[in-house]
Amino acid sequence: MKIKFLGTGSAHSCPLPFCNCKMCSTSRKTGGKDFRKRSSILVNEDLLIDMGPDFMSSSFIHGVDTANIRYLLQTHSHSDHFSACHLITRIAEYASQNVKPLSIFASPLCIQNMSEYLGREEYGANLFEKEWLDKLILNVNKVNYCEEFLCGTYSVTAFNANHDDKDGASIYSISDNSCNLFYGLDTNGITEETFNYFEDKHICFDVVVLDHTYGCDVKANDHLTVNRFIETVKEMKKRKIILPNTRIYASHISHEGNLPHDEFLVFAEKHGYIPAFDGLVISY
Repeated sequence: MKIKFLGTGSAHSCPLPFCNCKMCSTSRKTGGKDFRKRSSILVNEDLLIDMGPDFMSSSFIHGVDTANIRYLLQTHSHSDHFSACHLITRIAEYASQNVKPLSIFASPLCIQNMSEYLGREEYGANLFEKEWLDKLILNVNKVNYCEEFLCGTYSVTAFNANHDDKDGASIYSISDNSCNLFYGLDTNGITEETFNYFEDKHICFDVVVLDHTYGCDVKANDHLTVNRFIETVKEMKKRKIILPNTRIYASHISHEGNLPHDEFLVFAEKHGYIPAFDGLVISY
């Protein structure tokens, strides 16, 4: 499995437009690994997780041929994770040629919200009418928590993200027989139901990508802080979901309490994980 991070930032990317905190100021000066686009990853060449507002610019910067993408796992429909304008360009009226089918997988609530956003971009467009699905060259698949499904050659399971119940936010496990990947962004902590599922199925992960939105001394109840990130990793190790050779990456990194990348790397290494950066490629 090859995993490419197209973005590792939180909702407002980094730097924020008008912020002069240490992280944002460093990002403006150094760019590179301190510049973070909205979070998204590409698995191999054909599976995208989250089609956010930076999807196309990230793809150009990091050498991704978006025409090869066949599957989209959408975690939720918040504006930093889903941008309907990208889907609209698939219709013939935009002079798109040789567009290949795309399969979308998301929770029922997420699909409903995605459909509403789509209709705001193009009058009448939705994800529930065959006419529009044909125009968009899409097929849409509703997924339920804790029920494994096939996504092409991938085995995937969605879980409650513990983030936004009104949007049916999901986190995912993905396997391609070479690697078990856990993608857990935009979570307020892994639920006991999810932990129990992993334990009952004797699932352990080769790669874990976990929410690290906030740094130290930040009070939050919608995402993980650095302290809760470390606690979650410890709990996963205790339950043998994470093993000694598991690679652990932090992503969805905001400017709030987090460190510039070089300092962040030193801190994270002491705690056994790695801060991901835009363009990072993992091969397993």
